Amino acid sequence: MGLGWEVLARNWRRGRLEVDLVARDGPHLVLVEVKTRTEPVQAGWHRMVSQVQQERLIRAARAFLAQHPDRSLDVRFDVIAVLRNKYGHRVLHTQDAFYPLIR
Repeated sequence: MGLGWEVLARNWRRGRLEVDLVARDGPHLVLVEVKTRTEPVQAGWHRMVSQVQQERLIRAARAFLAQHPDRSLDVRFDVIAVLRNKYGHRVLHTQDAFYPLIR
């Protein structure tokens, strides 16, 4: 990935829950939602994850942690947006895209 992350899972699923990417970034367990859009994007690219999707990602994080308990890691939710246009594409990464309470 070029970020120095340890990738733990790609397209991780449990039942109807899915996380596009699960990685370790130092002391953080990072759950990433990847969105691909064609520019121009109508809404701000950093707001591409709806409240319903956020809640689903939170449930997925709890399920992942139940299977892979590691109390030393803080949970972080990131969004990676791949924006395509006639010249190619660009990748935008937002760390801490939202802040749920995970215990």
